Amino acid sequence: MIFQRLLKTRDTEFYRVIQNGNIDDVFGYLLIHDKREPAEIDDFKVFAKSNINKEAFSVNIKKNHTYTMFFHFTDLEEEQEIPKFTKVIRFIEGLLSFQPEMSHYVDNYLINEKLVFEYPAEFEKIGEFARYLVEVSGRKIAIPDTTREKYIYLTQ
Repeated sequence: MIFQRLLKTRDTEFYRVIQNGNIDDVFGYLLIHDKREPAEIDDFKVFAKSNINKEAFSVNIKKNHTYTMFFHFTDLEEEQEIPKFTKVIRFIEGLLSFQPEMSHYVDNYLINEKLVFEYPAEFEKIGEFARYLVEVSGRKIAIPDTTREKYIYLTQ
């Protein structure tokens, strides 16, 4: 699995997850966003939909929350997909495990569209696609316009 970072801002990172070393063989997209404030139960979509006791849940609230969203094309519960998704989870844990006062939960979204852009001519399509993924998630996350000029720096 190759995690190709396509966008990095102060609060957001966006990755294309490539399998089999083939840029055209995309397993999914990972979008990570630092909320910069404590979580609320609605930040954990699975728990919010359940009848979990909000007081009991509050012990899991840390000083900061990070939205972690994986957008994929296949059912991640299929036997052949589990090892691949495990690699995604390990990557996320590697990025976020060193922040003891930060909570996160991986939300998964099934999508049909892939990011298509010509490198190095169409950097604006990266931001457009990331905004599409944010829309799919239903979150309120600002994604900046992406231009070739912004990619001379490590952060956009």
